Amino acid sequence: MEMTVARMPLGDPKSVPDPEGELYDAKMAELRAHRVAKERAQSPLDAAGQVIRGFQDGPRIPRPNVAETFIPVVGPAWEALGDLQDGNYAGAALNGGMAAADLIPGAVLIKGVRAASKGIGLVKKGSVTANAAAKMIRARGLAGAGDEVHHTVALKGLSRTAQDVRNHYPLLKVLPKEQHRRLTGSWNGKPRYDPVRRLWYGTTDWMKAGPLYAAGHTATAAEQGQHDRPR
Repeated sequence: MEMTVARMPLGDPKSVPDPEGELYDAKMAELRAHRVAKERAQSPLDAAGQVIRGFQDGPRIPRPNVAETFIPVVGPAWEALGDLQDGNYAGAALNGGMAAADLIPGAVLIKGVRAASKGIGLVKKGSVTANAAAKMIRARGLAGAGDEVHHTVALKGLSRTAQDVRNHYPLLKVLPKEQHRRLTGSWNGKPRYDPVRRLWYGTTDWMKAGPLYAAGHTATAAEQGQHDRPR
């Protein structure tokens, strides 16, 4: 007996309702929107923190030996990276400052050569007045229209027309007007600088170079001695 199979008539495809699938798609879209909003709301500090954590979890950086720590710029910068990876943020800041300090002596030399080329000697016979020193600096193009000449050793009421060793070029520093005024008080609605910035802005490069360089390398050498000590 021959059997026949019934065939359904062909028609247009129809979609089958899938409530669970629709709920899944809606939930995934909600999660994606939440993630995008969170990424957009992330602060620069959070982003920097993620970069630092990724660096700390990465391959370890070998520490330089004592001799290598004294390589200008490279030595302290190398140490700073090692400290950062170890989570020693104070050490990283110190060694980063030492790397910058290595560049300061060069800046001192460059500024001294520039001043000498303009006819301003670092050592003069006798004394000059504050007004004469400022006029000389401006005449040589070392101070712009918006700059003022700062005395790193305060005149303390001394007349600007009186001759004094404190008016010599090595003890003077050209500063923008706002920086100069905020060393001693508020200016244009902004408060006086804190002690750290008063010290930094109010001293010349050569005043910073010696103490920073000596203290920094003494500290890094002592720290490296602890790293190299057998455990």
